[in-house]
Amino acid sequence: MSSVTRRGLVRSGLGAAIAGPTVALAAAESAAADGSSGHRHRPRNGEEALNRLMRGNRRFVAGRASHHTHDTAHRAELAQGQSPFAIILGCADSRVPPEIVFDEGLGALFVVRVAGNTARTGVVIGSVEYSVKKFGSVLIMVLAHSKCGAVEATVEAVEDGATFPGSIPDVAKPIIPVVKRVRHRQPHVDKHRLVTLSIRANARAAARDLQREPLLHHAIEQGKLKVVAAEYHLHSGRVRVL
Repeated sequence: MSSVTRRGLVRSGLGAAIAGPTVALAAAESAAADGSSGHRHRPRNGEEALNRLMRGNRRFVAGRASHHTHDTAHRAELAQGQSPFAIILGCADSRVPPEIVFDEGLGALFVVRVAGNTARTGVVIGSVEYSVKKFGSVLIMVLAHSKCGAVEATVEAVEDGATFPGSIPDVAKPIIPVVKRVRHRQPHVDKHRLVTLSIRANARAAARDLQREPLLHHAIEQGKLKVVAAEYHLHSGRVRVL
């Protein structure tokens, strides 16, 4: 067998089987370690779910994303029903698609996206509650990101009196109290730092808002649900739990 053909087999996964049980076992263990093999088991609780997301993000950052459930067979399976293990309340920013950021495939995440990742409207809260009640999702992650335009616009409105057309002010409305609280606690920081601190405070505020909702609060008390806030860094691709 030529070296070119051998390399091709190894890359395709056939090489592990041909090379013998030792190599095949090593390949399987590697896949299991990073959680990239086939259709993985559903996390049993919020901590397992969070660990799975963070492992996926580490693969994404390292350039080892697997994209393991985009095949036609899995699409056909999901047409019969879904069972997302986690809910991501994220910003609508086009640079932060949760399925890619966490290296998850179709059907794994119930994603709710709105500019500024806020949780102050019935549509957003109801969407989150639906996944908890209907699908038994065990984790809610409020996912903010660096350089969030919604927070930047809100800081401009609070600090400089900036105004915006149409319904854009509705995006800023739930973020305004957050920015004001951060400014009150940090009166001397510059505007850039104020934006950074407000992005994180806004994610935490949305997580608290969700925890107070009766349906979600009951699930948390029963140990069936975990709620966290996190921040995605645009340059590094890394997600940090706040």
